[in-house]
Amino acid sequence: MQRFKWSKARAIFLPEVDAEHRNLFHLADELEAAVLAKAGAGQVLETLRALIAAIEDHFSHEERQMRSTHYPSYSWHKQQHDTLRKRMSQFVSMIESGDGQAALLLLEFFSGWLNDHTSLTDRMMGAYLRNYERQTVQASPVREGARGASL
Repeated sequence: MQRFKWSKARAIFLPEVDAEHRNLFHLADELEAAVLAKAGAGQVLETLRALIAAIEDHFSHEERQMRSTHYPSYSWHKQQHDTLRKRMSQFVSMIESGDGQAALLLLEFFSGWLNDHTSLTDRMMGAYLRNYERQTVQASPVREGARGASL
């Protein structure tokens, strides 16, 4: 079974966020392949750092979106991001110190976290952001004027 396989069933229906999620799954899959192939610590760390950089870019993007729309569950959502940030940092330290099991533990932890987070927390955010967009577009004066002109 492939732990980090993206499918449309994972979509939250925000194209940019879905593309970022696909990339996270892809990078995590690359990390898992490197670990299972017993690649050297240098390659594993390089792959892990690429994943962590993509995670940070993605989290920053989501957090900007949530703040700009006054997402009511922002603190809860960000707390989950912060938990992953902290845990990934701990795993990097363990791998750097030569812990041979740390990369496997990281993959197990990240797989569960990613699946839980995208299937619930991100879907809730996605629904809110889509509704916010609909309300913003419907309330814009240009749309109302255009609607009135066609009546």
